[in-house]
Amino acid sequence: MRKRLRAIPAARRRRAAERLSERVLDLFAVREAANVFLCLSFGVEIDTWHLLDGLTDLGKRTYVPRVVLDDRSFHVHPYPCRMDTLTIGLRQPAATEPELPEADLDSTLDVALILGMAFDHRGVRLGHGGGFFDRFLARHPLNTVGLAYDEQISDRLPRESHDVPMQQVVTPSRVLVPSARPAPTD
Repeated sequence: MRKRLRAIPAARRRRAAERLSERVLDLFAVREAANVFLCLSFGVEIDTWHLLDGLTDLGKRTYVPRVVLDDRSFHVHPYPCRMDTLTIGLRQPAATEPELPEADLDSTLDVALILGMAFDHRGVRLGHGGGFFDRFLARHPLNTVGLAYDEQISDRLPRESHDVPMQQVVTPSRVLVPSARPAPTD
């Protein structure tokens, strides 16, 4: 999948990010949300920085993640905030920035916009392998929207018992709404 995504030309990446942003901002769940959690893109992921600007322009309070690899912890920070860049190229809030307490996440966040390496028609998400987002979403059952290039949609991905499927998956060309029935684990 990474090889496939690296092959997308830069001009097409920009257009895809703009179209994705338009589709996401038009979703009912996002239009009605006051507080939006957004994954910040890096590497070959579809660019969400344009979407971040769009959310800010609409007056949405936006929150972004910070992960700590050493202790596998996950933190949520209000944006804008001071950012650090990790050695892998990921930009995330500085550890010294204010964060939303874990106890306030459920009552504050209205929708979570989540990136991944691949998604399927059941809403199953393949991440980068750290499990940060699945653990976060298991503790906080939010309205979830996966964000991806069209090339990242697969017919069927393996699903483990801890995986949390997305309620919608948005690409530059479509919005996928998985079946209301829970997807079986593989």
